[in-house]
Amino acid sequence: MKVNRRDFLSKAFQGAALIALPGILGSVLESCNSANPTNPANASSLSTIQATSQSGLITIDINSSSPLAKTGSAALLQFQNGSILVDHPSDTAFNALSSICTHQGCTITNYDAGSQNFVCPCHGSVFNAKGQVVSGPAGSSLPTYQNQYVNGQLTIKVG
Repeated sequence: MKVNRRDFLSKAFQGAALIALPGILGSVLESCNSANPTNPANASSLSTIQATSQSGLITIDINSSSPLAKTGSAALLQFQNGSILVDHPSDTAFNALSSICTHQGCTITNYDAGSQNFVCPCHGSVFNAKGQVVSGPAGSSLPTYQNQYVNGQLTIKVG
């Protein structure tokens, strides 16, 4: 059987493409699954605070035994309808953010105290204390929650 040049080259390119396809797909998938190189090496797991929501409000005491007692601290606040990231950037201020990463919906559980950034453990997205993306793959900010700190109690409006 005689094969012309056109058929030979066509079959050769198809074969090369089939051989290369798993490597290309593997690289693409690996880039999404591996930690982002900008993921801070000193990010650690957040302390967890259990809370309850009543009438759309969560109220927690911030006393000396609270993971949020010290300025610069942060915690993952878990309640019956979900979880919230909370940090304590200054003496009388707190930030409350959604803990759901805007990239693929993972729960953000890590915090880099040095940069005061939240880090998604799934794909390495980094968010600042205001919920803004510092580095991706996430492309949008975390939603924020209104909060108020009075007489040692932090109240967060969740509903």
